[in-house]
Amino acid sequence: MADETDIGIGARLRTLRTARGMTLDRLARECGLTRGYLSLVERGLKTPSIAALLRLTEALGSEVGALFNGRHGAAPDYVLYRHEMDPTGPVRGVIPLAPERHGKAMEPFIVRPTGTAVQQATHAGEELIVVLRGEVLIRLGAEDMVLHAGDSLYFNASIQHSIRRIGAAPAELLVVVGRAGAGEG
Repeated sequence: MADETDIGIGARLRTLRTARGMTLDRLARECGLTRGYLSLVERGLKTPSIAALLRLTEALGSEVGALFNGRHGAAPDYVLYRHEMDPTGPVRGVIPLAPERHGKAMEPFIVRPTGTAVQQATHAGEELIVVLRGEVLIRLGAEDMVLHAGDSLYFNASIQHSIRRIGAAPAELLVVVGRAGAGEG
């Protein structure tokens, strides 16, 4: 039997979906993704974007961290990430910073974008991007913005957006996604 660290994001998604008694069709309707795409993700043939992960987990009443580590125990009071840990996440170039923490109002990630243009995404909530190193091109709606190390962008994540690295030098971003409705009361 495989260790839970060997189980991929697709298998965790399938487990979470079936535990909620949801069909692929229902999940597809509730998160706005296609049944075929979800099937490919569950079989490990497609890697979902952060936006897709957020939409999936919202539809499932869960958090992104459940898909990364599969643990559902008591939430720690804090989560410490040290750069030397540098895990390889199930989503290439994306490192979740607090997957063990449940009930988060925000989802923080380190993102290492490639130079390849990615499909524009949308999701509920707000997003903060801080460029830690390198240069990136961010398309927000119809506007292209070049951000350099130290620059940041805060925006409504329902606006279509995409990120790609500019040039050959590696880029690294801190991306914090605030869930819709977080902090409202």
